[in-house]
Amino acid sequence: MRVLFVTSPGLGHLFPTVPLAQAFRAAGHRVRYATGGLSLAAAEAGFDVVDVTPGLDYLPVYVPQEPGADSTAEHPMFAEDPEDAELATLFARVSGVMVDGALAAAREWFPDLVVAPPLQGSGRLLAAALGVPLIEPRLGSYDSGARLPSLLRAGMESHWARHGVTGEPPETVPLTTLPPSLTALLPEDRRTPEARPVRPLPFNGGVVLPGWLAGTPPLPRIAVTLGTIEAQWGGLAILGPLMEAARGVDAEFVVTLGGGDPALLADVPPNVRLVDWAPLDLLLDTCAAIIHHGGSGTMLTAAAAGLPQCVIPRGSYQQTGADLLPARSIGIVAEPGTLGAAQCRTLLKDERLRDNAHQVRDEILAMPTPAETVDGLVAALG
Repeated sequence: MRVLFVTSPGLGHLFPTVPLAQAFRAAGHRVRYATGGLSLAAAEAGFDVVDVTPGLDYLPVYVPQEPGADSTAEHPMFAEDPEDAELATLFARVSGVMVDGALAAAREWFPDLVVAPPLQGSGRLLAAALGVPLIEPRLGSYDSGARLPSLLRAGMESHWARHGVTGEPPETVPLTTLPPSLTALLPEDRRTPEARPVRPLPFNGGVVLPGWLAGTPPLPRIAVTLGTIEAQWGGLAILGPLMEAARGVDAEFVVTLGGGDPALLADVPPNVRLVDWAPLDLLLDTCAAIIHHGGSGTMLTAAAAGLPQCVIPRGSYQQTGADLLPARSIGIVAEPGTLGAAQCRTLLKDERLRDNAHQVRDEILAMPTPAETVDGLVAALG
């Protein structure tokens, strides 16, 4: 079987799909990605990749600026909890620039199956055009809204029309990586009862382990990350109060810059280590807790590690953790300006948080692996 993965151009969209792609390949199927931008990193995971938008700068696609505008504060890219209609408008635009290249890649390769998250609307169009089943892995609660598929289809109707595609894929199979107790906390319209569960196996790329990451830290370690989008677009400055508070905490902090400018963090204390990047799953193996931006991939990676979490609710349309973590009592939420030593000590010393985090980790371990899910999908789809 030939399986074509179609993902949006961002590591938060690519990385959660890689374990499923690896499972398809390990089962003997041929796998290829059709994507662009940062998601071309699929090649580094060993996959064939077609660049469907060579040379395209995605920043103005994600965040178009009106003449004279200088703020992205109200844009859904930076909203803490954007409405489905806002997300659909944003990703109809992102998917729209990818449609032609993705469809050309599909018609050249003739896949038997298309895998695309719900917000990558070109995947659905491709599956319908070729008459093959579509697998839709939900990447978090943000892309699980019941109205999203119809809203995204409406936003891309001109692309469906110009390619002469009128129907739907012959079959659509949703997947979910949220463990049961987190799913139960979602609003009703964010649940997908028919979705097949699949264990969220963290994939964050590989690295030759540096000495500091290969050994046991001398102090309890707290990871700090804002992902890649917020970090690269100036968000590191919000960590200033945390840097000052870190001086009074008996712990080591590892801040992953994610391509951001370290100059935005002035007067970094000696117990804070700045690194441009480290595979999050490997970093968390050495940590006692994590502070992050609320992205769904980061939240699930930390949940799989069984760690207490603190979310800074700022600037991530992928936010899953800001509501779910405190509701499940596996984490806390703190505003950037008030995040300080007290919250850090809570992460390190609150046994209730840690016990509940271990419970969620055990739930995740009980979910079907990507390999088991692939076997089931192939059997069901013939």
